[in-house]
Amino acid sequence: MQPSFNTTDYAIYLPAVSAGYARAFLKPLPEGRPFPGNLVLDDLAFWDRKNRLFYHPYVLHSVGQYTVGRVIDNALTRGGRTDRVLIGDSGGFQIGKGTLKGYKELRKGMTAQAAEIAWLEADHVRDWIISWLETNCQYSMTLDMPLWATTNSGVDSPFHQYTIEQLTQMTVDNLKFIDLHRQGKTKWLNVIQGVDENSISKWYQAVKWFQHGGWAFAGAAGVFGGLKNFLKTVLMMRDDDAFTVGQDWLHVLGTSKIQWAIMLTAVQKCLKKSNPNLKISFDSSSPFQKSGRIEEACYLPDLQDDIDSWKVRSVKSPQGYTYVGSSEPFAFASPLGDQMNLGHLNVYKNLYNKRRYDPVSLTMLINHNLYIYLQAFELANNQAFSSDPDRLVPKLFKDCIEVIFEAFDKPNWYSFVAKESSLLNTHSQSQYTL
Repeated sequence: MQPSFNTTDYAIYLPAVSAGYARAFLKPLPEGRPFPGNLVLDDLAFWDRKNRLFYHPYVLHSVGQYTVGRVIDNALTRGGRTDRVLIGDSGGFQIGKGTLKGYKELRKGMTAQAAEIAWLEADHVRDWIISWLETNCQYSMTLDMPLWATTNSGVDSPFHQYTIEQLTQMTVDNLKFIDLHRQGKTKWLNVIQGVDENSISKWYQAVKWFQHGGWAFAGAAGVFGGLKNFLKTVLMMRDDDAFTVGQDWLHVLGTSKIQWAIMLTAVQKCLKKSNPNLKISFDSSSPFQKSGRIEEACYLPDLQDDIDSWKVRSVKSPQGYTYVGSSEPFAFASPLGDQMNLGHLNVYKNLYNKRRYDPVSLTMLINHNLYIYLQAFELANNQAFSSDPDRLVPKLFKDCIEVIFEAFDKPNWYSFVAKESSLLNTHSQSQYTL
């Protein structure tokens, strides 16, 4: 029987599936390549309910990974809408960076005037993005112009010389384009962002007219603004009836930190009191980065009452010539890890090349690591929201959860959150990389 995860009571983790992983199942396993037990390559497609390892149907995938105008063909798009809930990212990060493939007219380091002309003439880009999202995704991010382009970290962006007001207006224009061309096949998550509390509020007021499914929080409205800013944004929008029935999804971009997983669950529990359909999700590419980029194997944390224990651990996955053909077991538990040995990972035999992993090895490592992340989030939520008074949860996290619950019940929540800003800021400062 497949392991399953609680996607009803807890905030949902969306693995940000890479293009490489999504394509990995289109070709057959190379002849003679060792593979665990009776499994086949398709069993690593975790969003397919027929796979024999584990089933997690919630996935994020970004159109920004692809070349403008190309037909995107992979295991996610072929899977249809029956087995998985696909949340589509519209590629705002790549647009903001000027690195969207296939649209050379928008590039890093160009002048503001040239960038304005390039984006005004990009209707075919917008059409391509919207068409892919409508065709393949149950939920889709709107096309936002990221405000980080105005900061020091956006110095190479084509939009670096723009003002926050200009980028906000460009986003409103994008929303009008979507509103004109949307087909009703996807629900839209209106992206809320900012660089501080004031810009978040102004952005929200400018875009809130577009309500067709839910919201996505980015920049200072999301995790990068810290728990205090995030909570203020949610409560401001709650008071404006932004989370009523019909606006049923809130996605928080760019985190896989365990402490955020439980805080988002706390917020979801509060919002569900007025909208039982509401779900909160969060995403990251961490399992893919740890596997494909640094080739590390993750293992489940032992969650105690100290903050440092609340993170997924990883070590270098064993790689070397002596492991080629080895039957030595893989050291870490997961549905795939339990059936895998080091000979399944180490397959290149060339003595003069240090590489022993092939693309299938990395796909296997991703599958294992993703399961560990999902298991860690569930374990953390189980402990954080247990009725056991002796549950092992850091005091900081318990206190922050209590503040969230209290803030939702306070008529004057703004003053209350301000009073608790030291605690909430401490939570944000304790962020570490998983």
